This record gives sequence, C-alpha cells and structure tokens, in this order.
Amino acid sequence: MNRPDNMSAYSALDLKLGIKSSLPHVKSAVALILLFWECSIKSAELQYSVQSGDKIVINPNLKTAIKNKLAQICKQDGINIDTVIDAINNNSLFKSQMESLIVAFELIWKLAKISFIDEDKTAGAERTGGIRYPKKLIYTVNADIIDTLIDNDWDAYVRILILWIGVDINYDKQIETRLSRLLTAISEGAIFKLVDGTNDVIFNQNDVYKKLMQTKNNVDLNGDEEAKGSLRILKSLLSDGLNPYLEGHNGDVQILKGQFNNLEEYQKRVETFLQLSATKIIGFEDANIDKETDRQDSLENNRVASGRNILLYGVPGSGKSWTIEHEYCKPGSVVERLVFHPDYTYSDFIGQILPAVSDDGQVSYKFTPGPFTNILRESYNNPSKEYILIIEEINRGNAPAIFGEVFQLLDRKVEIRDIDDNGYPIGTSEYGITNMNIAEEMYGKDRKTEKVRIPSNLSIIGTMNTSDQNVFTLDTAFQRRWDMRLIENDFASVDSSLADAEILDTGITWKNFCVEINKIVVGNSTRMTSAEDKRLGAYFVHVHDLKYDDTMGDLKEYDTLRVKETSG
Repeated sequence: MNRPDNMSAYSALDLKLGIKSSLPHVKSAVALILLFWECSIKSAELQYSVQSGDKIVINPNLKTAIKNKLAQICKQDGINIDTVIDAINNNSLFKSQMESLIVAFELIWKLAKISFIDEDKTAGAERTGGIRYPKKLIYTVNADIIDTLIDNDWDAYVRILILWIGVDINYDKQIETRLSRLLTAISEGAIFKLVDGTNDVIFNQNDVYKKLMQTKNNVDLNGDEEAKGSLRILKSLLSDGLNPYLEGHNGDVQILKGQFNNLEEYQKRVETFLQLSATKIIGFEDANIDKETDRQDSLENNRVASGRNILLYGVPGSGKSWTIEHEYCKPGSVVERLVFHPDYTYSDFIGQILPAVSDDGQVSYKFTPGPFTNILRESYNNPSKEYILIIEEINRGNAPAIFGEVFQLLDRKVEIRDIDDNGYPIGTSEYGITNMNIAEEMYGKDRKTEKVRIPSNLSIIGTMNTSDQNVFTLDTAFQRRWDMRLIENDFASVDSSLADAEILDTGITWKNFCVEINKIVVGNSTRMTSAEDKRLGAYFVHVHDLKYDDTMGDLKEYDTLRVKETSG
C-alpha cells in the first residue's frame, strides 16, 4: 500500500522580535509581491531581481512579463508602462535589507519565504554598506488564497496593486477594501512585542481589538522603548491604511469611524480562529519572550550609546590628561591607557599571530590580541558598561599605519535612519570591516566571518602635544574622523595649591612665573616658528617640583663646583 509518511517536523520559527530594521511603505511591498505572482507563471519560486552595481533591479524576464500583462490596463488609463517599472525598482523589495523583508512576508502575512539567490549569504549580509543582493520569493498557499479573490475581477484588483506600488490609476474603492480585509485576515496569527516599563508585552492584533473595544480609548503601540521587529511593520501597515477596521498614526491606534460594530463581530471570529489554531509559540513561557532568542540583538538593545572619537591637543602641560580624567571618565567607566611611540606597530595595537608550545611539545600558531582587540571584545560583551581607550601621544607613532584597516571603523553612526538602517545604536562604527582574527575574539569561532565594528559603548580618546617636533603628521582623512578639541593653556581650572605655589624661596608663584615666561616666548615669535606651541603648560610641573628636596643637600655646593669648572 502506498501511504503517507509521518508529517514533517519543521524548525521552530524565529519571530525576530528584536530586529531593528525598518520597512517603510509596507503596503507597496505587499502589493508588489502579489503583482509579481499575478504577472508571472505563478510558479512556487520566483527569482525577481538581478544585480546592478551595488543595487538590485527587476529580473529582465519578469520585467517583460509585467509589461505584457499590464499593457492593456496602462493603455486604458494613459500610463507609460515604464512608470510602473520605475516604481517597481524603487520599491522596498529592492531597497530594504533582507531582515525587514523576512519579518513582513514570512512572519506577518506569510505570503512567501524570501532569500538570497546566493544561498551562502546570511540574512544579515545587507546590514551595513548599503549593498543589496539578488533575492528570490518562494510563495506560500496564501498567494493562492488571494489569487482566488483577484481572479473574480482581475483587472479591478490589479489596478489596486498598481495603485499601491505608487502609480496613479483609476480604481474601485470597494475592491480595495475587500483586498485589505483579506490581507488583514491572513495576518491575524502574527505576533508582536512592545516594552511596558520593565516588562515585555507579547500580543497580536486581536489583543489590540479587544483593548480598543473594552476601553473605547486609543491604544498606544509605541511602548517605552524603540519599536523593533514585527511591531515596526504593524505600525507601518496601520499608517498605510492596510487594516480596514483601524487607523494608526505614530503608534496611536483607534477604530475607524463607523467600524465599531463591524470590528466587534470580526474580533469574535478572530478569537475563534486563534483558539482553533492552538499554535504553541516556541521560545515563550507564561507570555514572556526568551531574552536570549537572539543574543546579538539583545546585546545591541541594551548597549550604551556614548561612543565617540576625541582628540585633545595643546601645549605640554595644558591639562589634556586632567581633562580626560575629570570630563570623560565617569564612575564605573572601564579605562585602558596606552602610549604611541615611533616603534609602535599595527601588531602591537591590534594583535599578531605568535607560536605557542603545548605541553607535549607541539608548536601551533594562534592570534594574540593587542590592547585594541581586547577592549573591543570586552566592550562588545558588556554592553551596559562604558569603555574608554586612551591613546597618549598619538602623533608620536605613525597612527594611520598603526590603525591599518581599523581606520575605517572610526566613522561612527550619527543618526537613526528609517531606510537602510543597520539597526546598531548611534556611536557604533558606520561601516564594518572583515578581519577574522578580531571577529573570532569578539564574537566567537562560529561568527568569525561577520563584520567587525567598534561598539557604541567604546570611546577612543587621543592626546597630542602641538610643540613636539620630529613626530608623525596626522593626515586630513584621519583627523576628520575625530572630534578635535584644543585644550587652552590657562589657569582658570588649575587648583590654587599649584597655581599659587611659591617656587622654592623666590617669592614668585608658579602662575606668575609661567605667565611671564609665556609672554617672553610669544614675544619672540618673529625669531621662532609656532611660538605659541613652545609655551609652558599650566600643568607642566607638579607642586612638589616647586619645593626644596632635602635629599639633594645644599645646592650652593653645586653652584661652586660649576663656577670652578667653568673658570678652568
């Protein structure tokens, strides 16, 4: 007998509730997936895009099919078919990164699985750099369900899809409402998360319906932290008017005028549907999400966003180190300090591969991290702590050579974007680099191919003396990645115990002496280049340097000896 096998055991669904990527104009993207289905041969798999430089564009074969299918409709309304193609190429299916597309179409509407044509690429391959890679759609039966509606009046429904992708066209409002109702119905199993105080609230649209009807007040979907994952898509679809019962703006949701009774009956049907579905949500216990569903996203969600690159410069003793200690190093900050010098190298700073001898005498070679890699690892794995790497005398070493390719990481993210946002906090490196040695130290062996970035909780502060000669120059490309701050040479912030300290028994205070000497130095500017850089800094000496040192004995004896030596 030819009988069925046991049912397949499918992998648990990752709900990606912590993904930060946005999907603007979600209605347009939904429409395009359906338009592709209606204009193609309706096969299960559709490779809809091809590479064009750093972006992707519509597959030429699909483009031809769409032009042929839509030619009559466009002719009726006087629409140039190329206008439709342009709208397609500017759609979120081509512009947004993979992870946000997965959330919308695999987890909310379940219209299709979306993946890279190159199966070796991971879902996070588009997080940084702005490059988009060719993708394909693997449709679900929901495409068939919607197709049964569209087949009743193909022209009328396709007009709605054309309208939704951004092309003005004549359409029937009732037809649009029917399509919205069906899309809403197939999305009722979607799950969302918001943060309420210190608690995670896991909910579906049915919970929104019930709260609206129970309280007869607007419902807030913003929560107390930034919206992530499917919640971002929910807010977007409500703003786009994709739910025929609700309207939402900026996370504030209310029942559409005249829809209360319709929603009341619809909600009962949704409740029954969910009861019959009886789906066990993997990863939840007592309606609380497992905090470790995605460790990487969890780390980024809790990460301090204070990272900066700061370069303090001024004359020796102007108070650069004092400024770092009192203005930048907060209680609880983890501080690592090092000094650049002419012999300091990339290997010293980043790390190098060195031989290691095991107990049985076997020699192996392994990467030994330098101070920069060490603090990268620590700051990445401890997101709630602020880390500071202080580089003293940064221009005494060849800084661009010491940083090497890490130089690119100094570009920091300065804003959260709605489109093409990589999901990392402000202060993180804008661009990642590929360095498997550093990546393995930071993320572990399983993630050593991932891009390396400076976390947002790590600041780098450099100092340099402007009076130093025979030092390396910092080129413009290097300097522009730092916030340059001149430390003025004055006594305004110098403690009186130093400023008013008497130099030995001269009756002259350190402040008066320093000010007068600096006047002389600056006054000789015609005979001395960069005279201001040759001044004495307010912190050039310590207070104990101004006092007698009894261990030295009577200095007059030294003076007598020098006079004798000079006279011969």
